[in-house]
Amino acid sequence: MKYKNIILDLAGVVLNLDLERDSRALNAVGLPPFPRFPDYPEMSVPAMKYLNGLMPVDEFLVRVKPFCKPGTTDEQLLWAMDAVLDIIPKERFDFLIGLHNIYNVYLLSNIYESAWQYVLGLFRDSGHTLDECFHKVFLSYELGLAKPDHSIFQAVIDHTGIIPEETLFLDDGKANVDSAAQMGFHAVLVPNNKLEETLSGIISCNQ
Repeated sequence: MKYKNIILDLAGVVLNLDLERDSRALNAVGLPPFPRFPDYPEMSVPAMKYLNGLMPVDEFLVRVKPFCKPGTTDEQLLWAMDAVLDIIPKERFDFLIGLHNIYNVYLLSNIYESAWQYVLGLFRDSGHTLDECFHKVFLSYELGLAKPDHSIFQAVIDHTGIIPEETLFLDDGKANVDSAAQMGFHAVLVPNNKLEETLSGIISCNQ
């Protein structure tokens, strides 16, 4: 199959994540590390809705602060959510621009608004623009939809007209990859922060 389109996740794929810093920040406010969130559904459900941009920040604070250490401030809890966000390496911008020149490249991210503003700051600081890297950007907080729900993939199809069987989808979340595969995309699980290593081999076979 010769692919015409590439859909990229943001966090852990385009944007590097600092998982150690994130664990330290969560621990500082009394929350478990992110991989253990599912063990605490009363905390994790509102937390994930917030991180996906599907819950207002005020409601998130009301629902999650009771699980934090006494005395935790709003600012400390919000930092614990943001601490995982790291950098977009210079060479990744170059890689994305190269992809953009060959394929239709789309960004599909579960993200909340303040995290997206952080990403926009990284682009400004780099001297690059979103349009250099992506033909269109799809954000959960704007769509009111989030992966792995099939509806967000259908929204991308409806907006772009792409054919899933002609499209690579790369994400660092297994549930998202499985859902995309069910929709007909060629879905690939990306190890954290390893976009180039994962995609380069696939592209070389596709040329």
